[in-house]
Amino acid sequence: MLVYCFAHLGSNAKQIDNTLIISKYGSSGDFPACTDIAYKQAVSDGVDILDCPVQISKDGTPFCSSSIDLIDSTVVTQTNFSILAATIPEIKPTGSGIFSFSLNWDDIKSLTPSILNPSVKYNLIRNPKYRNVGSLLTLSEFLSFTKNQTSLPGVVIIIENAAYLAEKQGFGVTDSKTNYERVYKIDEAVGDAATSAVDDIKSFASSVVVNKNSVFPLNDGFLVTSTNTVSKLKSSNLSVFVETFSNEFVSQAWDFFSDATSEINSYIQGTDIDGVITDFQKTANRYRKHTSLHASCSNGGLFGLISKGYLPPAAAPLPPLSDSEVIEAPLPPVSKGVQASSPAPETNPGTQPKGNAQPKVIACFFLSSLAVLCNFSYSDLSATKRCFLLVSTSLFPLLFLD
Repeated sequence: MLVYCFAHLGSNAKQIDNTLIISKYGSSGDFPACTDIAYKQAVSDGVDILDCPVQISKDGTPFCSSSIDLIDSTVVTQTNFSILAATIPEIKPTGSGIFSFSLNWDDIKSLTPSILNPSVKYNLIRNPKYRNVGSLLTLSEFLSFTKNQTSLPGVVIIIENAAYLAEKQGFGVTDSKTNYERVYKIDEAVGDAATSAVDDIKSFASSVVVNKNSVFPLNDGFLVTSTNTVSKLKSSNLSVFVETFSNEFVSQAWDFFSDATSEINSYIQGTDIDGVITDFQKTANRYRKHTSLHASCSNGGLFGLISKGYLPPAAAPLPPLSDSEVIEAPLPPVSKGVQASSPAPETNPGTQPKGNAQPKVIACFFLSSLAVLCNFSYSDLSATKRCFLLVSTSLFPLLFLD
């Protein structure tokens, strides 16, 4: 597909589109997430913003890993550490995990990383030859690496499960002096946003992250319409980033004819988004350099070609983001860490926030956490790096360090 878009694209082609490319755990489509090799590949492939989701080891060492549950990103279950499996509903609602705060850093760095396979249910396995290569990095090592990458205007640091770490593991915080721009993340698929909700977001954020379905909703894999989400947010001068763009054909609507470039083009040209979050940065970067940036590279409208007798049931319209879902709640006090054990009681679903209900104050907590975590290595960062803090509905903000 779209061969003609790249027919005259040479190896030294210049970038002609300014859409930001933000990594998803480095080049995690090609190598194990958040490893040294994944980060190096992402830089080589043209990423603009490199991410490090920070987890904390038992001895307090911050390191980069895609999940607080080491089962998700390493072969820890094949080691003697499998006896540390625990059930913690606050972090993992179903099943048990082996969590980063149960092992010291020396133990964690000895683990073999494992590549992520988000499409494994379709028997699509990523890069088997390199599924267990690379090494996890401490936050300090990550910052040292990014310091010398002149192509990076910024880095993103993600911290998850702040409330649990404060209340159950005793990781304290102090006030931060870091300058930053906040970015709000909407995890739920929304078809619009109430003006009051946008005004609320605008009062503390300069950008928003939404998922792909909040831009082009799907029905049985087909595009059925477009939403007002991006236009509503951008009308208030909020930048909009969309996630997650992958190369696997099952991650794309049928309207894109299994072509990742067609999908990217439709989002950028069709909705004027400001950035893409992707685990295959090379695909997005190649798009930014091609010589045919126009709507004819996009696809759509297949749903209208289906015979009425074969149409799936009409999907309910996506709800708008309401002001009540952008809430504020206090954080739990920091207490002495208590090691979780298995089994643990189930969480009462009625106590969990619904929809996009995300305490804004958590952003302040995470920013303070980062001050503690990064003090020893903050000077490693170039002063030219942009600084953003993401307030997330899934309880993990991001910080582009300055």
